[in-house]
Amino acid sequence: MKKKITIVLALVLAVLFSTGLSWATDDVVNFGICEIRSGAFKTNGDRTIWGIKAAVKEANENGGLLGKEINLIIEDNQMKGNIAVQKVKKLVMKDDCVVVIQGSSSGVGGAIGQAMPRLKRIYLDTNAEAMGITGENFNPYVFRTCLNAGMHVKALANYFAHETDLRKVFFVNQDYSWGYDVAEYYENAIKEMAPDTEVVGKEFHPVFNKDFASYVNKIISSGADYVISGNWGTDMTQLVVQSRKLGMDLPIGATFLDDDGVMSIAKEAAKGCIQANMYILGVDTERAREFENTFHKYSDGKWPSFVIMEAYIGTKMFIEAVRKAGSFDTEEIIKAFEGMTWEGPVGTITMRKEDHQAQTPAVIAKYAEKNKYYDHPYLTPVKIIPAEDISLTLEESGWEPWKK
Repeated sequence: MKKKITIVLALVLAVLFSTGLSWATDDVVNFGICEIRSGAFKTNGDRTIWGIKAAVKEANENGGLLGKEINLIIEDNQMKGNIAVQKVKKLVMKDDCVVVIQGSSSGVGGAIGQAMPRLKRIYLDTNAEAMGITGENFNPYVFRTCLNAGMHVKALANYFAHETDLRKVFFVNQDYSWGYDVAEYYENAIKEMAPDTEVVGKEFHPVFNKDFASYVNKIISSGADYVISGNWGTDMTQLVVQSRKLGMDLPIGATFLDDDGVMSIAKEAAKGCIQANMYILGVDTERAREFENTFHKYSDGKWPSFVIMEAYIGTKMFIEAVRKAGSFDTEEIIKAFEGMTWEGPVGTITMRKEDHQAQTPAVIAKYAEKNKYYDHPYLTPVKIIPAEDISLTLEESGWEPWKK
């Protein structure tokens, strides 16, 4: 009889642990990551995870979170929205994760965001920037800690309008929500800042495009004097490298050229390109140097570039919101996160209450042949743009209040 009771008890405990009930492990709290772990864009997923891991390691080595050690559970979304939603359900319902973090691909991020009201957990968007995520598809369980597309390209427009006399622009972007947002919102911003700008072409190509020759030929024949592209990952690399080989030497205004993986391949081909992001390595201030060195310490020698930086900042902001809430309860975290300010590497970042869109400064950078971070060419910051100069109103963002 005693043996039977022991067996039954063991089975009950096994079930409890397999369901991920938080009280079954009082000393641990789970954070879920739903990222690209396979395929052509795996390097983006890798870098997002590097940033999250650094923030978690930093928190754990400094006392944890509300008395608990943060544990990461990672799932591969294969860059597919339907698979991402399945994995998110597992992370919430089985693993009891208090948050699901993702950033690589706005298409995937949009699908995750729409699943969260049913699951009643927070989706932390650290680097997916399509406008709809916190705009027309807003719901209170989504928080975006990076720039959105409109803010990101408004920073580029600020540079090209005020720092150059280039006035003929050609758009080359990936054929999904993010790419269309880049073209639309850049055109809106540049026409306001430099009304004499002419859009001489727009092209949208398949994601993971291998041959850019036809697009480059159209750019050359259009008479454009610069290009704007929101391409990321291998699509950014191929656009830069192939365009130079085909004789196009125009400046490319980019949103994700700060990817160390892209620059390690593009190298000198990126000469003349312009990059914008919420932070770019090399800002010459004490606060920025502290940010870089702290990350370097907790990431085992990596630097906070590209989505690595965004994931690190976003995860640190979420951790701060939990501390402010003093609870792992979703509704309490939401209340604490709304309106919260956090001191970023180049200025204050504010989580706007209405749409959960971070309001953050941006950095503009140019190609640099040498740098202290990598053995290949990278970028050097040339301008910091205040948050208020790139912010979009709720109306401009396409925001719609959430309806249950």
